[in-house]
Amino acid sequence: MSSPPAADTQEPRPDQRLERGRATRAQLLTAATAVLREHGYTAASMRAVADRAGTRLSLVQYHFGSKRGLLLAVMDDLTEQLLTRQQSMFSDGRPLAQQWRTACDYLRDDIHTGYVRILWELWAAGLADPELAERWRRTQRSWRELIAERLERWQAECDIALPMPPRALATLIGNVFEGAETEILAGAREEESPHLEALEACATLIARAERS
Repeated sequence: MSSPPAADTQEPRPDQRLERGRATRAQLLTAATAVLREHGYTAASMRAVADRAGTRLSLVQYHFGSKRGLLLAVMDDLTEQLLTRQQSMFSDGRPLAQQWRTACDYLRDDIHTGYVRILWELWAAGLADPELAERWRRTQRSWRELIAERLERWQAECDIALPMPPRALATLIGNVFEGAETEILAGAREEESPHLEALEACATLIARAERS
């Protein structure tokens, strides 16, 4: 008597079309980010992105529908990267003073890579586009919420009385970093306006509070 056929234990094969679609979308987001970083919002047309990606304009239209849809997708992609990085930093177990210094290093890197310019290009575009403006505000709110959560933990860990509620202090910290970004983008040199020096000095003050 013959044995029953063995059950098929092979993993289901991925849909190749779906995989190609994801790869194309990621390629277009990378191209759009590069165009924004190098040439700004005005030059970031769908045609320019297609040319940068070396693909057809119809593919950009298929994946994003419009320039607004493309920019919203860029904002979402960058936001996910930013918040993942910040979440990892704030949960790495180090003292807040060390994490603050890392945040200063991130600021330097983001200026160098052009991320800061992209963020403020999208902010400027949002002045005339309520949906894009709301997406930008959502990014900033999520960032400040991470800061507020870390301040709450820091207050409990070190038994420190904050000078204001964590949410308000997180807003102030966000404003300090954003102010540094805008002036640096406008061409302010560190010897004229020592933003990075001032931010690094804050880490020293935090470390002093942790020691005491």
